[in-house]
Amino acid sequence: MGKTKTKKKTNVVTKPITFSLPIEASENINQVAAARVAEKLPEIDQATRAFDRNNSATTLSMMTLTMLNGHSPMRMLRQITAEVEKRKMALAEAQVSHAEKRVELLELEEADDIVSEAKLKAGRHGLTMMEHKINGSIKDIAVLIDSYENIKEKWDIDVWDEELFEREEKRHHVRRGFELMYRNLMDGGRVSTSTIEYMQQYGVHPQVAMTEVSGYIQHTAQQIKNHILPHSNDLEEFMDQMADKYYKNADKTAERIFGKSDFLNPEYMLRLEKTEKKDDT
Repeated sequence: MGKTKTKKKTNVVTKPITFSLPIEASENINQVAAARVAEKLPEIDQATRAFDRNNSATTLSMMTLTMLNGHSPMRMLRQITAEVEKRKMALAEAQVSHAEKRVELLELEEADDIVSEAKLKAGRHGLTMMEHKINGSIKDIAVLIDSYENIKEKWDIDVWDEELFEREEKRHHVRRGFELMYRNLMDGGRVSTSTIEYMQQYGVHPQVAMTEVSGYIQHTAQQIKNHILPHSNDLEEFMDQMADKYYKNADKTAERIFGKSDFLNPEYMLRLEKTEKKDDT
């Protein structure tokens, strides 16, 4: 009988991963670890696609849109437009990088050397990662559009433009002043100079505001003592009440400075026309 030809064992991992080395270099690679990577990396790659953006939809909707804006619907709508614009610019730049990378890969596919082959593998991986980031930006824009529509529906806003936004600004800043005063008193028991100045700029006497906020803090403390645990919406509603009560103070301050309460000129503002609904008949 002839000798049975035994198959020579090699340490080369044949399953495709994001890199590969020639046979002569494989002795320096831990093959147990490499086999584990080859087996499970596709699953990790798939899971990574769920995190193809910097923030989650929850963070984007509940933190980014309310940061420095509070619960002002007009401010949140404006923030949405700014966030969408940032992502549009990123997508515009990404499409150029994506096209350049594709051209680079096409050139590498024509080459026939080991360096070009390695660059091709790395380039394909880079292109995939780029597409994941592009997908993340598109998902962000979709989430922002949903938030935009939800806010408009919640606050019964049909068409909004620069003039409507400006008309709500005084109320927003008065509300924001009470919010900052509440935070100051909760944080250190004293009102900061910047908050005092902010309140005065919009016509609210700082001592009046401090009395209102201090009273709310005492009321809430008594509720908690009685085992009544208010939701943070209670604080938001208090600030809404303060805005409704004091926002016209800003008009008196405007009269003192400009001689008129309404100093806005709509002729300088961009106005949006309501889209006419098409008649289906």
